[in-house]
Amino acid sequence: MKKIVFTLLINIQIVLANTCLQCHANKEAQCQKNIHFTLQKEISLTLKAWGVKDFNHTLQTLPPIDTTKKITEPKDLAIDFLRRKCLRCHLTSKEINPTNNKCLACHNPHTNSFDSFKAKASQEKCLKCHNANFIGTDYLRMFPKDFDESYRAPLQKDGSYPKRLGGIDYHHLISDIHAQKGLNCIDCHKPKQDFKASCLDCHSPSKKNHPSYHKNISCVACHSAWQTNSYKTILLRSDVPNYKDFERLIVSEDIYLENFLKKALLNPTMPPLMPDFLSNKLYKGLWYKGYTFRRWENFFLANYQGKIELARPLLDFELTYVNDKNQTIIDAQKFGGFVITKPHTITKEAKSCKMCHENPLNLNQKDTINYNLLKGKLLQGKPLNKEQIQRLISKKYKFLRAKEMFK
Repeated sequence: MKKIVFTLLINIQIVLANTCLQCHANKEAQCQKNIHFTLQKEISLTLKAWGVKDFNHTLQTLPPIDTTKKITEPKDLAIDFLRRKCLRCHLTSKEINPTNNKCLACHNPHTNSFDSFKAKASQEKCLKCHNANFIGTDYLRMFPKDFDESYRAPLQKDGSYPKRLGGIDYHHLISDIHAQKGLNCIDCHKPKQDFKASCLDCHSPSKKNHPSYHKNISCVACHSAWQTNSYKTILLRSDVPNYKDFERLIVSEDIYLENFLKKALLNPTMPPLMPDFLSNKLYKGLWYKGYTFRRWENFFLANYQGKIELARPLLDFELTYVNDKNQTIIDAQKFGGFVITKPHTITKEAKSCKMCHENPLNLNQKDTINYNLLKGKLLQGKPLNKEQIQRLISKKYKFLRAKEMFK
């Protein structure tokens, strides 16, 4: 009965959504250029990290999976990785929008009505995609836990675990001050501005609290309380049914993989198959993912568009590929690197001076992104230059900071 009701609801939603363009024809053209429709930045940056020369693509121009291509290096698997592991979230994704209608991805009907739609996208809809390792749920103080059921806690009174939001477990840290004040995503990220937002749209920093020598530092670099850092993304594409080795990934932020493993562990002869989330066709092989470790307290500084910004290892990869003959074709190959990030964990108070001026992650190496084991490249912007590093460690600026503090 529930299945029949759900199908009926979906069909009604599709009929209603198909009438949108009768009155909002201009919105169709706007949508075609929208960053959520093209995903150009995410796709291009990922392909660049994987070493693909022709990396400038959108969701609409992304080549199909080529099963005849010989796989010898990471770039040969880049399209396959995007289409079968990354791109589960897009406007017509079945995981976030069963109707397959791009209008409903954001402007879904109210739960208690079939004839009314939300002109303003709800924050809940934003977080369908903006979650886990990406900017979004951090706004609501949620930091994703490490994979594996052993990290699930705390137990509730009835002995069960808390509900997983979108299949993801979270630690709870400090929320963004704008969230505390009741602002939703769309209050700052307005469609007419292509969702770009600036602190200066609402705030005018005073000279007293923002000394001149900080004029080239972004607001977020100082005023974000924490950020999601998942160090060294470990990837494996396996074309062999060795499911027992990965049973602990039943909790892994990948709903398809979780459901597949639950079935495959009961039936070990099942062929390893994962869908192309754009075409919905099944292809050979499963993508497994994990991280070396996750932290929220450390951060890196970098130059980007004339400002000192924060960077994180979002696209820092280590790839292994095992073919259907159980041969290791690519063995723990490292590539990719760090990207600029703007955490949505803003607080009124800025970080302490020492967080930047005595942060070993930024000072121990000439190239401030090359730190100990974290030898990823900076895919956006440039590392801090010698002059900037000198300012971080010089006694002159230490004196100026002290002077400002005791005014």
